[in-house]
Amino acid sequence: MKAFRGTLLAAVALVVLAVVVLIMRPELLEGEPEGPPRLFEFEKHELVRVEVSRPDGRTLALAEQDGRWAIEGTDFTAGRSMVNRVKHQLHDLTARATVVEDPEQPELYGLGENAIRVKLEMRDGDSLEFLAGDPNPSSVSYYIQPLPGGVVYTVKKSAVDYYSLTLDEFRERRFATFDSKDATRIQATLRLDGGPASLDIERVGDREWEMRAPVEMAANDDKVRRLLGRVSALKASDFEELPEGAERAARITAAGLDVPRADITIRFGSRDPVRVQVGADAPSDNRLEELAYMLIDDDDTLYVARRGLLEEFAQDPAELRNRRVVRMKADDVVSVDAWLRTDGDDDLEGNHGVRFAAEQWLWRDGVPVPGSTPERVARTLADLEVDRFVEDGATDLSAYGLAEPIARVVLADAEGAERVVLIGAEGEPLIDAEGHPRPRRFAAIEGDPAVYLVDDRSLNVVRDLIREGNRKAKKDAEKAARRERIDGAPEPEADREAYP
Repeated sequence: MKAFRGTLLAAVALVVLAVVVLIMRPELLEGEPEGPPRLFEFEKHELVRVEVSRPDGRTLALAEQDGRWAIEGTDFTAGRSMVNRVKHQLHDLTARATVVEDPEQPELYGLGENAIRVKLEMRDGDSLEFLAGDPNPSSVSYYIQPLPGGVVYTVKKSAVDYYSLTLDEFRERRFATFDSKDATRIQATLRLDGGPASLDIERVGDREWEMRAPVEMAANDDKVRRLLGRVSALKASDFEELPEGAERAARITAAGLDVPRADITIRFGSRDPVRVQVGADAPSDNRLEELAYMLIDDDDTLYVARRGLLEEFAQDPAELRNRRVVRMKADDVVSVDAWLRTDGDDDLEGNHGVRFAAEQWLWRDGVPVPGSTPERVARTLADLEVDRFVEDGATDLSAYGLAEPIARVVLADAEGAERVVLIGAEGEPLIDAEGHPRPRRFAAIEGDPAVYLVDDRSLNVVRDLIREGNRKAKKDAEKAARRERIDGAPEPEADREAYP
């Protein structure tokens, strides 16, 4: 009983102590202290306009128009990176510290009449405003004053330090952007060291291009896309607005654009062409960065950008030639028919075919083909890449072992289109970096007089197919012979008695 009474007294004492503490320290009931205040909060896609008013009276406004951001009062496209920067830095801006409420001298913080006033307008009609001031003494934060209100905060430098930049810094620096998938033709006139030259490449299919000038030939898709990429990636390091009248003509002449070194036009399936002219070299602060003056379409802006695209367009047209001469996608091949005749000491020969049906490769008799050989043949020959172009208009294919080729392979797709690959005699081997020779063969596409050198593995995969086909044919013949012997043998006496 005494022990119980002692426990009860201790409990009462603790309750009294707790009440006294809470009376003396009421803030203990307020929970965790709040963190730095959140100044702004909105969804990035809701922002449709940014207006920047500067102390000198100049105003800059970026606005979304039909899904495109532009600089109001100009024909300039607003820089995507700058628009994204505004959205990213402000959509959930949190203060680093509260500095002062209603300062008597706001100029001490770069506020008041010295401030940059920023207004953000949202899609639903709401708006946010604030004054951006100077950096704090440490220069790692900037002062900011949300409006309406008089409280001054500090925020991270990257949130507001760009509002004092020039108009050019808010412009889109990529001045020739387009979707290369929509491009249908590249036409260029070049006036470089070798004299005037022309380049004309036209799309003729999905990832298929034909060069029309300076020579007629198939063009490599990857290299054509590189040309397109060079143009669409042009990025201005400087802008200059052209004057009107005689002064404009004089400036264009001074920039070497009256007779440009390159005059490039890209045509498209769904939009107007893009024309880029490249003039004389422009001054550069970086000796490793070669710049040139450029014009786009009939723009009133003279651009300064890297001139690296000149080298791409000036390369030997032969370098643009399509080295994948079969021009059939491996995934589209549904049948392979191959003929192989003996070659020197190799007595392997034969004719076999395979078909792709029901998600598998089948021999001509419908038996599934084990392993990956048919797929390797289809992929190796459909994707056949030329090591060297030997002769474009060969009249005597026998010189290359192609009049009676060692291998003849017919590839067909589901629509019945066929490409016939001929593989002939051994050609000059390719010597690798370690001095080892890599065998090569002469090859041609039936109906095309061009002769190429290709890797010897093109013949090796055909040999694999013929070898497997011969092995199957031999087993089939042995099975047929055994069946014939069984069918022609007399019935045993016991059997005749058991099954009269």
